[in-house]
Amino acid sequence: MTVRAVLRRVVVGVLETNCWILHAHGDRRALIVDPGDEPGRVLDAVAHLDVVAVLLTHAHFDHVLAVPEVVEALGVPVLAHPADQPVWPHEIATARRTGHWDAGTATADILARDPARLAFAGDTRLWDGVSVPIADGQILQVGPLPVRALHTPGHTPGGLSLAVDSHLLTGDTLFPGGPGLTGPPLSEFAVVIRSVRRLLGFPGATRIHPGHGPDTTVATELPHLDEWIARGW
Repeated sequence: MTVRAVLRRVVVGVLETNCWILHAHGDRRALIVDPGDEPGRVLDAVAHLDVVAVLLTHAHFDHVLAVPEVVEALGVPVLAHPADQPVWPHEIATARRTGHWDAGTATADILARDPARLAFAGDTRLWDGVSVPIADGQILQVGPLPVRALHTPGHTPGGLSLAVDSHLLTGDTLFPGGPGLTGPPLSEFAVVIRSVRRLLGFPGATRIHPGHGPDTTVATELPHLDEWIARGW
């Protein structure tokens, strides 16, 4: 019998990050993907479920800020790819130096409109960076639901995507309209394009659920790959 995946999106934080709740239809065991902020809302979303773990597609601030509270409340491990270990320390060091989180190309606009939304408070409770390593191709069993982890670097060195049922959770590797942001020091455009090619090799009907914004499909995005390569971002 086919096990059907159920996905729920909880949009959190200054960058409207998609935190995903994933479980099998008819089963209470669940995985939280990218609890980026607003831990109370994340916990409310899983109040009727038995969470087995928190998984991070990558360790940028807008995907991890709620980790301490969520993990403490639920008593579950954090899963991440080991190649992302340098990312969170770099995020914290940058925020301490500048006084605000780095929101990429959105930083200047947010700081101009409402700087408090990105402000780094020295007394903020932060994730300690401890995680259980997840390898490329590893199957995570969420109740009866098999979830395959894919190492999709480029946006960060240890970027993870998840393949489950007819769905891909792509973090910030792939969005409608192209790959996630790249640039020094911990990301690279050529690498993210290799990851995007891998994701776009899935069947056309596969639904893509990114780390921000609306969903799309493989069939919708695949025809534009050469355009993205030519523009260089």
